Amino acid sequence: MKVSVIIPVYNAEQYIREAVKSVLEQTYTDIEVIAVNDGSTDKSLEILREYENKIKVISKPNGGTASALNTGIKMMTGEWFKWLGADDILYPTAVEELVSIAAKIQDKNTIIYSDYDIIDGTGLVIRQFIEPNYNNTNQFERNTILLDHFFANAGTILIHKSIFDRFGLYDETIGFQEDYELWLRLCLQHDCKLYLVSKILMGYRVHQNQLTVRNQNKNLANAKKIRQLVLQRLEPQLQEKYQKSLKKYQKTKPLSVKSRHVVRDIIFKVLPRSVSSKILNSYMRRKER
Repeated sequence: MKVSVIIPVYNAEQYIREAVKSVLEQTYTDIEVIAVNDGSTDKSLEILREYENKIKVISKPNGGTASALNTGIKMMTGEWFKWLGADDILYPTAVEELVSIAAKIQDKNTIIYSDYDIIDGTGLVIRQFIEPNYNNTNQFERNTILLDHFFANAGTILIHKSIFDRFGLYDETIGFQEDYELWLRLCLQHDCKLYLVSKILMGYRVHQNQLTVRNQNKNLANAKKIRQLVLQRLEPQLQEKYQKSLKKYQKTKPLSVKSRHVVRDIIFKVLPRSVSSKILNSYMRRKER
């Protein structure tokens, strides 16, 4: 079961060495690493070329994360796809653990993901992020929860290559949150499933220069747009069923969670980016997003 780890890289000179090393040091050895330099203007490409005897390096004009991922997917020779952010790190047994579960499940329509650490710019663990376990929730209920909020950190996942062949690549037109669009499209339109491995297998880095922080306002707006886009592709009766289920689910959420989300959205719309970015960092350190 060969795994292709694809690293989209854009101006990641500060962290890219650590990301690449974390893949090369995996206990699972049947891995190819494809680093896609997405028009970096710093020393990222120069650093990647230091590893050309161990990884594949592809350089292309800047087109965004989805474009870089799709470029890598088209070049991969592995049976399984794994995405790693250029500023994140995989823990040594990550791929081995994910592949082991994939072998047990034997379902090419299942997207496998895990818990993770949130780390800062220096690599210090801020806290553990333990994902709610929806493995025993039925598909419709799990999809309703996914419509309400994103879960399954893209850096933790393992996806069979045939999913992309059958259902399409990452959407390069939406700008941000290409992972959320893919999860919703696969689960709601094609009955794919998300399956949690309850182990911490990666370090997800939070820092001021990452795109998630810099584009928080667009991310919030895009999430709503993506939900509407995917729902509109469904048959009218199913679309209505999901909308009713979503409203019902949202009513059951604790008031403290609802209030925090409202305050978050207002802050991101009103305050300067320099201020709202710091708040986002604090917000991402919380267990409930």
